[in-house]
Amino acid sequence: MTFIYRNANTGQVVPLEQRDPCLDMLDNWRIVGGPEPADASGPASAGPVRPSEHDNKAAWVEYAVARGMSESDAKALSKAALIEEFGEDDDGED
Repeated sequence: MTFIYRNANTGQVVPLEQRDPCLDMLDNWRIVGGPEPADASGPASAGPVRPSEHDNKAAWVEYAVARGMSESDAKALSKAALIEEFGEDDDGED
């Protein structure tokens, strides 16, 4: 299967044999084709919804995995460490 990423800033299109955790974490890249349905609507930053600090550790593990961390690594971290790693927004929220 091929995943097709598009850069929202430059329009560059990159086909990859597997998902790229680094591109998945960047706001200006999104999957536009491949085994997952393309999402042509919405901003390029659309992705997994970040849990609140009040959500349980399982929600943070799921979010970390969706952002590219292995499940075993995410489960090994404390909830506080997951929040420190993935809890900051670039737009100043929370």
